[in-house]
Amino acid sequence: MSPGIPVTKGGVVVKAALALWLFALSFPGLGAAALRVDQPVYDFGEVTAGYVIQHAFLLTNVGDEVLHFTRAPVASCGCSYASLPVDRLAPGESVELVVLLDTADFGGRGVAKWVYVYTDAPGSRRVKLTLRGYVKRALPWQGSASSLYWNWYLLVDLRLPEEYLAGHLLGAVNLPLPRLEEGLAGLSRESSIYLYDADGTSLSQAIGVCQGLGFSAVRGIMGGAAGWIDQVGDLFWIGKRPGQGPAVEGGAFLVQPQQLARRYTVVLDLRPQEGYAAGHLPGAIHVPPHELEEFAKCLPRPRGEAQLELWCLDEDEEASCRAAQLLRDMGFPDAKCLIGGLAQWRLLYGEGLFSETD
Repeated sequence: MSPGIPVTKGGVVVKAALALWLFALSFPGLGAAALRVDQPVYDFGEVTAGYVIQHAFLLTNVGDEVLHFTRAPVASCGCSYASLPVDRLAPGESVELVVLLDTADFGGRGVAKWVYVYTDAPGSRRVKLTLRGYVKRALPWQGSASSLYWNWYLLVDLRLPEEYLAGHLLGAVNLPLPRLEEGLAGLSRESSIYLYDADGTSLSQAIGVCQGLGFSAVRGIMGGAAGWIDQVGDLFWIGKRPGQGPAVEGGAFLVQPQQLARRYTVVLDLRPQEGYAAGHLPGAIHVPPHELEEFAKCLPRPRGEAQLELWCLDEDEEASCRAAQLLRDMGFPDAKCLIGGLAQWRLLYGEGLFSETD
């Protein structure tokens, strides 16, 4: 035996074992899975509150054994979320972990939000991925996609087409009772729906149809069009005023007309006609930007406790934010534009709620 090599009492060569251990540390894939993240910290810079951050973290198995994801990713505060399309990676394989962060609640401060990824790889049992940056406060006329999502509702006029064309509530779509089921078929079951007829006599039946389709947030306007005119007058009514008559007021799942008038929401879609026709929020009114000022002159002015919330939409917010400022200057203080445009909406909701209902 060479005199320069130390041994233990059991004859194990200590220096050789140490060399092998150091070699294994230098090549973590040797005999095991190993996770590598190219950019574990993503700095998104500065954005406006309400903007949705999207980033794809690239995860790679640089070991020589299969890597398993042992549980779903866990996001901080419920503010960011991720989808992982696979549950394992073969040696050399990669996958993108797409993370979204809605910044609506973080205006005026720096934020750092994280997602933990869990694997069975030695040394990578829990890997932290971070999104960080500064979120500036939104301007008064800017609103987030999540805010629009929770404020939006579909207003359905159940009367005959000729009655609807003569006059109807602003932003309502016409779906007579025989067509109601067909007209709502493609709509998200999470949608809020308000129904009205001529006098309230068919509301119970229509509400039952909607509930049978799986819509839980459905309400009728008490007394229908007659009830609206009786309690609110012609506020938010476009066209010929319906004839006066007794309104039926009984029944379940009904709301007083004044309740809806206190926060009456209308969506204005400013995109070119082809974009609007391809898909839009049901009830959204198509208004080309160059026609907005004339259109706004015909809008009803809120009075008393009534509030008219106007949402302006386009693809990237450029035209819609100018429109919201113009509407505010014209006396509509609750006009807003969708921050980041419809591209931001799609990040959170895909094409959800979009249809050609009207």
